[in-house]
Order: sequence, then structure tokens, then C-alpha cells
Amino acid sequence: MYPFLLPELFKYTIPMHDLMMVIGVFFMLIFVAKRFENQDGYSREQTNRLLIIIAVSLVLALLSSYLIDGIFHSIKTGELTFGSITFLGGLVGGVGFFILLLKYFFKEPNKDLRRILNTLITGIVLAHAIGRIGCFMAGCCFGVPTDSFLGVVFPYGHAHETFPDTKIFPTQLFESLFLFGLFVALNYLKRFRTYELEVYLIGYGIWRILIEFIRGDDRGSLITLFQTEYNVFPTPSQYISLLMVFAGFYLLKKRLNRIKDSSPIKV
Repeated sequence: MYPFLLPELFKYTIPMHDLMMVIGVFFMLIFVAKRFENQDGYSREQTNRLLIIIAVSLVLALLSSYLIDGIFHSIKTGELTFGSITFLGGLVGGVGFFILLLKYFFKEPNKDLRRILNTLITGIVLAHAIGRIGCFMAGCCFGVPTDSFLGVVFPYGHAHETFPDTKIFPTQLFESLFLFGLFVALNYLKRFRTYELEVYLIGYGIWRILIEFIRGDDRGSLITLFQTEYNVFPTPSQYISLLMVFAGFYLLKKRLNRIKDSSPIKV
């Protein structure tokens, strides 16, 4: 972490990574709450219930993140290994649990799964964009060494431990900029209206597959197709991202096939 970025509070230095994650979730909740009421047509009481379901799903997403990352590393090492988290693992588990909780604890006559997921996924993009800034400050999720003017030297964190006094790609900031742009596109471009989920799955899935090629931290791999100086591919995140892209195109095709049917999706 970068201990000099925040003063000590009660003899405890607040990790910037954790702080940015909290800020990201905070802005996500504000965004989805306003959109649920102003665009999706839910009452304040319904919105509050949705926010509670989201909060529970976030906790379950964290557990899912530990579990999925642990499964990949356990398969790789042959030993049961836990201790780290991954965004995609949390996304898969969190959204899955959210849909399940929505089915049993939000039985409203005006429930529309597509609209709810479109709002939620757009909020997740915002939270992820802010959270990646925290990754940059913590020196995790870093890139490979480079002589480019885009390279930065990390004085702290895992990036410094792996590549001390070496310029590396700040992949965290690259991804943060991409996600902020994606958030603007999903939230403001009319052509993406009602297609936010599909656009996200395809867009972020492709981005994540590509950005993995310049990641410098240990990404792990189950089946090694090729190896660079710093990493092996494909990585677990690329497997999941590829599934996201396929799922996005499948949902898009299904959506286009029933474009004339405007009835809400029931769960």
C-alpha cells in the first residue's frame, strides 16, 4: 500500500485500495438508487429493498471471489490455496446470487429483470472504474516492464516487489479509463439503452482478454498455450472473459430475435 497518501487515524493507516473500493461501492449505490426510481419506475420502498439485496449480494460476491480464485490456484498448484480475490470471480458469483435473491425476495408485479440488471451492471462499471484507481495506489494488478513514456515506477506494493525501480505499464489506470468511458457510453448513449448488459459482457470481456497480455503480475493458468517472458496464457481471467463474450453475443442474438416482444422478463 502507499502509507503516505493518508494520515493515520487512531494509529491506523487506511489502505487506499480499500478506501477506493468503498468509495466505488458508495457511488454505485447512489447511482443505482437514483436510476431505479427515476428511470426504472420503482418506488422508494422497492428501491430500498433492491439496495438491501445488492448489499447482501456484495458480501456473497466477496466470498465467491475468494472461492473462485482459490479453485484456479488450487488446480494449478495441486494444493488447496486461498487468500486472494479477483474481480471476475466476484462478478460471476455476485450477479448470480443477486438474481437468485431477486427471485425469492423481490416478488413485485412490476419487476423487470432486464431493466434491473441493466441498471446494476452500469453501476458495477462505475464502482469498478473507481476501484481500479485503488489498485494503482496499492501497486497490484500491474503491467509488464516497458520503455514507453506511459510506464511508471511503483515505490510500494507488489509491483515494486516484482519490478523494483522499473518502469511498468499502469494497467490499472488503463482499465480505469476504459471503464469510465464504458460507464458514460452505457448511461448516456441511446443506442445502448436496454442493451447495457450485452454491451458490457462483450465490451469488457474483449477488453479484459486483451489487457491480460500486458499484465505483469502472476495471473496463473490451467492450460498453457504459450508463454511470454513474464506470464503464461490463457489466464483464468481470460477463460471467464471469453465466456462473458459468448454470453453477451448469445443474449444479444436472443434479444434481437424477440425485439418485438416488449414484455418484462420474469424470474
